[in-house]
Amino acid sequence: MGILVAVLILAGLGFYVYQEYQKREALKNVEVHLEDVQVGSVGLTSATLDIKLRLYNPNDVTATLDRADYSVYGNGIHVGDGRITERVDIAPGASRTVTTPFDLSYSGAIRTLWEALTGGGHVTWRITGVAYISTPLGTLTVPFEEEVVR
Repeated sequence: MGILVAVLILAGLGFYVYQEYQKREALKNVEVHLEDVQVGSVGLTSATLDIKLRLYNPNDVTATLDRADYSVYGNGIHVGDGRITERVDIAPGASRTVTTPFDLSYSGAIRTLWEALTGGGHVTWRITGVAYISTPLGTLTVPFEEEVVR
């Protein structure tokens, strides 16, 4: 009887680890889109913005994001960094919006605006980052990048 219980516990644990691995593996295909930007606070050298990122999961299993760090560039100029600190589960075929604080550097923002004004009014925005996924076997990293012209 003890052997049967041990086998059932090991099978259950193995199934749990497999499901968690699948959720985190699915994160590699998640698409990150910039949804909205709102001013949070204004300081002397930088401002904090609330960035809304839409995460779309095209997979047939739930994707799980434990945390992420990202940088934003306007016309190739670094304008600041942000971090997603909350764990996010994204259902299969669904989107989830996450609001995250973003530190906007005035020096990068001014240079980007100047380039937009002198270069025809368009700004190429690029977000690059790394998503972190915690597993029972350690932490996995998944790089992501998106670029839009506005």
